[in-house]
Amino acid sequence: MKEIEQRIIDFSAEYMVKNGFPPTVRDIMAGLGDRSTSTVFEKLVKMRQVGLINYIDGSTRTLTVPGCCYVRFDPGA
Repeated sequence: MKEIEQRIIDFSAEYMVKNGFPPTVRDIMAGLGDRSTSTVFEKLVKMRQVGLINYIDGSTRTLTVPGCCYVRFDPGA
């Protein structure tokens, strides 16, 4: 796995645990300090092709990382 792929996975998993939902391409772009959504999206497409991540085409916040589980806990509920 390339370093950038690992950074995307680490950022995404941390984001999901912290926020209770997956990041968008723009969230990942900002989190990695990248300046192009198209560059991040191209990386996500390649990562999905080899099974590192998954997402639903055309839908936001559907990114999944195999082995990463997250649940948002609402202490007020």
